[in-house]
Amino acid sequence: MTVPEPAFAPGLDFVPGLGFVNVAGVDCQSWGVANMSGFSRALYSWEGMPTELDAGSGQDLPSRHWQRALEGGLIQRDSVQEAMLPLLDQVALAVGEPVRRVAWRGVEVWRGVDGDLPDVRGVYLHGDVGRGKSLLMQWLFDSVPIAEKRRVHFHPFMEELHHRLHQATPPGRVDLVLYVASLISAEARLLCFDEFYITTIADGVLLGRLLSALHHCGVTLCATSNWAPDHLFQDGFNRASVLPFIERLKSRIQVCELGHGVDWRRRVPGGVAGGQGLTRSPEACFVHLTQTAPVASSLVLRHTTVPVLGMADGVFWFGFEALCNAMVGRAEYMNLCSQAKTVIISGLPGLTADDADAAMRFVVLVDLLYEHRIPIRVHGHVALDEACPDGPASFAWRRLVSRVHELSRLGGCPE
Repeated sequence: MTVPEPAFAPGLDFVPGLGFVNVAGVDCQSWGVANMSGFSRALYSWEGMPTELDAGSGQDLPSRHWQRALEGGLIQRDSVQEAMLPLLDQVALAVGEPVRRVAWRGVEVWRGVDGDLPDVRGVYLHGDVGRGKSLLMQWLFDSVPIAEKRRVHFHPFMEELHHRLHQATPPGRVDLVLYVASLISAEARLLCFDEFYITTIADGVLLGRLLSALHHCGVTLCATSNWAPDHLFQDGFNRASVLPFIERLKSRIQVCELGHGVDWRRRVPGGVAGGQGLTRSPEACFVHLTQTAPVASSLVLRHTTVPVLGMADGVFWFGFEALCNAMVGRAEYMNLCSQAKTVIISGLPGLTADDADAAMRFVVLVDLLYEHRIPIRVHGHVALDEACPDGPASFAWRRLVSRVHELSRLGGCPE
């Protein structure tokens, strides 16, 4: 497959009177996205005036969300985030164009009023931890004035997808994945994924087929990730099986990197970076939250029994070993999130490359707790930042540390 050249120079923008200037580390690979010349015009005309992209539009575009948040003191100016906004405006406007449901290969799909697929297929925002990717995608999601849209964390979506494939009964000779993609498209013409990444070869192969099917069904896919597409499943076994999916993703979705900058999750009022800094023991934290002494018992998560060091009033205290070195996964962690108000983890060890499975289980758990905004307190023999210095899980661990810092400030046991 031949990939078109980018429509503009990555990281550069034309500003009248100045020529081409760097836009603060933004790296956008503009493959197959129409009318990208609007990027320059929108960026130049940003401050306090409507851009050509949204002039005359009643749609509440991402740029307007950003402007209100900035003026209201809810965010601080971040030039890399700011440079993403014209592209997000374009995607929001494109998804808002009129479409209709038509029959295609035995299923129903979305098509434009002229019968063609829309030009803009979506956006993939990747970059370091805490850079505001989820906030940008939320503004995009909120800006699209359609009922058929959905934002979902990647882990629950994959559980749901496996369930749908198991339960589906496509008619005649209709392809199973295309049939399920059509059902998904009826519910979500805009589908937004939080924390997109691949943990198993099976998921990678399945996602390749699903992405192609969703494309044919007229779905616009948006995602946030800490990984560039070329780095997905980087050290995975038999990674060659995932490469067709990666190439398909890059050819059909706008890929943009939020360059290095401030990790906003670790900033607290007053500009001081948050730290682990725990002074209370896990037992004291449990007593503070529940007003009861912990009693060791067990908890059934789906069909798996997991030892707990204490549980009361939605507060669960686990040892790291019991929760992350056992045969549990995202389905069990999702079940925990449906019950928990606060989670305490103790006994965090130093993790080596040989402990990658346990480390990735903990990453998945924290991702789901973050999605549900459930406070977590982590106690261990080593500092959280230093617990997983190398190995396949080390990059994902950086996101985990950033999220734990934020979740620890949501409530729960004071330091």
